[in-house]
Amino acid sequence: MKKIIILVLAIISLNGFAQEAKKYAIKSGYIKYELTGNTTGTKELWWDDYGLKSCEREKSTTTTKMFGIKNTEEKDMCTVLVKDKFWVADYIEGTGTNGTMPYYQDAQDFASEMTEQEQQDFADELLEQLGGKKLGTEKLGAYTCEVIKLMGAKSWIYKGVPLKTEAKIMGIEANENFVDFDPNAKVASSKFNPPAGVDSESISEQQQQQGLGGLMSAFGEMGDIDDFEDEDEDILLVNYDFDEFTEVIENCEIAGYQSFATANSDGIYVATFIKGTQTIAITIQADRNVDKDDAEFKSLQRFGSGNRNYRYGDLSEEDGSALLVEYPSHSMLLTIVAMPRMSKDEMMKIEDKLQF
Repeated sequence: MKKIIILVLAIISLNGFAQEAKKYAIKSGYIKYELTGNTTGTKELWWDDYGLKSCEREKSTTTTKMFGIKNTEEKDMCTVLVKDKFWVADYIEGTGTNGTMPYYQDAQDFASEMTEQEQQDFADELLEQLGGKKLGTEKLGAYTCEVIKLMGAKSWIYKGVPLKTEAKIMGIEANENFVDFDPNAKVASSKFNPPAGVDSESISEQQQQQGLGGLMSAFGEMGDIDDFEDEDEDILLVNYDFDEFTEVIENCEIAGYQSFATANSDGIYVATFIKGTQTIAITIQADRNVDKDDAEFKSLQRFGSGNRNYRYGDLSEEDGSALLVEYPSHSMLLTIVAMPRMSKDEMMKIEDKLQF
């Protein structure tokens, strides 16, 4: 669910975009964050030209666990943006990607036709439509920040630059808190050169548009979603074709919700729907990957319907609920997670729309 958090933070940042689609109201600078929660480590950001040039370096470890499935990811990545050009380097894998962000010029043209106040009104309207709200101002050290809440994330923003963010979405907690901030610092132009030391592959705009419109590439999320690893055994593949899964999701209409992303991570399929502050995540995985002795799994109420076995209940640490459905014919387990909580009947109606 890490991509959802990234989307939330990206939308929150829209509140700070200024004249001529500048990302920050500060011309140049440097900020370093301490990362806590499920992700621990550091993230550094250098920028110039009001954010039209930026370089981000993250070194972190992310650990999550749900229903006995553990996922651990080590990250050492650098992302450079120069207007519509991007370069992403994965120093652990020794690989990289580069390309041109789609819709960049359209966004520039759109912003250039508005005054600064019109841009702010647009950002405020978008925030409201997505169920977010402004909570007023608060000081962090010497900086007076605007506090914004959206879809489980809360961010303290100073002149367009997030100084602190707290997010807890779908069981994933991600916190960023600045430990060093130097606004208006002079940044060497070499910071915005393509990262060296990796084999870089070009990605076309069309390839990005087929994903999430290029949004994730701007934040360094160029690959599939994080790999899931079980502590005791290798990942087992679902006996169900991913293209068929994607078709089922595309044909699934959940009133008021919009499909956000569909991905295949080493045989575990994930789809996400969002509506304002509400999120529905749908996953299918090989049932033998699930630790059925896991406390959270066993806490769900078991019941039968037709020739399938179900489990339903509230998530122990979240304002949410989960519905698990066993598909013996496909050797897979369907999981539907809703945030905030949905009733069993509501979730059964969603399951009924999924024609696996």
